[in-house]
Amino acid sequence: MASFEYLLTLLPSLPANLGDKVSIDEAYRLLKSENNTKLDYLVDILSVEDVIKDFSLEYYVQGNKSFKVELPKSLPDNFQNDFFTFNEKSESDWITDIYSSWFNLLINTGKQVGSSILAEWAKWEYSLRINLMIDRLKRAGLEYDEDELKPDFMRYDNSYDTSSLVDSYRKSSEPMKAERALDASRLDFIRSLATSYSFSADELVAYMLELRIFQRYARLDPEKGRKILQEVTAL
Repeated sequence: MASFEYLLTLLPSLPANLGDKVSIDEAYRLLKSENNTKLDYLVDILSVEDVIKDFSLEYYVQGNKSFKVELPKSLPDNFQNDFFTFNEKSESDWITDIYSSWFNLLINTGKQVGSSILAEWAKWEYSLRINLMIDRLKRAGLEYDEDELKPDFMRYDNSYDTSSLVDSYRKSSEPMKAERALDASRLDFIRSLATSYSFSADELVAYMLELRIFQRYARLDPEKGRKILQEVTAL
């Protein structure tokens, strides 16, 4: 397995606390500057989640039906086809389907980026999000097909069981505190996957997965969030 010692020393240091400033764009730039096809693909498959979020916000929430998006050409045709079904589906159906496609992409392509832990993380994170979705549907009194929502590995493999985290999340009376507790568990899981100072592809992937969590907090914009909430609740 290739060593990424030099690259890992150049990448921005991970913040000490959630909410501290950090730039994932600089990390993406440094990875792309290596002219390494595996690193290029890693950036493409990780960063496409931001494309999903931005598109969902613009197209469904803000109602910008002319919003254009261009996906990285490296992403396989089946994922691209799934993405561009948004004009055929409701918001909830499209989001459920595109995230299923994205997680399956991560699970099935770990070898392409030289990392064994990418699939491990993707299964754990996918399990967590599905269990959170089921809990929310249950509490809202909405009908759902659990077998249809759960991917095969959740039905046959208990290694990625996240139900206890969801139980704790549900019992919390403070939403932001509950979200931070979930993200602390996410960080703990990621850190359990790779050996520090191994300078391997796995350590690099773990770093990028951690950085994505810190970046989400760094990008929080309370004023924008309040504006979107007002628009949604006014519908």
